[in-house]
Amino acid sequence: MNRPTNPLLEDTAPQSPVLERLRGLSRGEILMLAAASLLVFDLFLTWQNLQVDFNAQGTATSPLDGWDAWGLLIALTSIALITVIFVVYVSDVEIAEDVRWELWIFVGAAALSAMTLVKNLTDDDSAWASYFGVLLAAAVLYGAYLNWAATRRQRKRFKRRTRSSPGPS
Repeated sequence: MNRPTNPLLEDTAPQSPVLERLRGLSRGEILMLAAASLLVFDLFLTWQNLQVDFNAQGTATSPLDGWDAWGLLIALTSIALITVIFVVYVSDVEIAEDVRWELWIFVGAAALSAMTLVKNLTDDDSAWASYFGVLLAAAVLYGAYLNWAATRRQRKRFKRRTRSSPGPS
C-alpha cells in the first residue's frame, strides 16, 4: 500500500543553513543571546517601588519600570549586542575577517553590565526585577567571556602549530 508522504512530517527534511548555524552556536553565544533578550523584557517589569508621602492622607507605593534614560541605553546596547552576534555568527553577511569581533562583543557586554549596575545603584528603592537585570547583564558578560576565551585558545593553538611546523630542509 503506497501512502503519500508528508514532507513536513519527515525527519530527513532539509534544514536551512541559518538553522544549522543556530544549532552550532557555542554556549557563550547562546547565553549572551538569551540573557540580552531577557534583559530587554526585564525592563518592562517593576524596577523601583517608590514611596510617595501624601502627609495626612497617608503614603502610596508607586511602581516604576526600568524605562528611563539608563534603561533606554541598556535596551539599545542589548539589542546592538544581539544584532552583532547574529550578523557575525549566524547570518550569511560577509564581514571583515581581521576584526576581532569576540573582543568587541566582550567590551559591549562589559559596558552593558556597568550600565545595568549603575542604574541599579542610582535608583531608589530597587525592586527584584532590577537585581534580576543585574544578574542577566552579568550572564551576558560571562557568555562574552566564554566566547572570547575560546577564541583566544584557538588562536594560541593555531600559532603553536604554525611555529612548530618544520620548515623546508
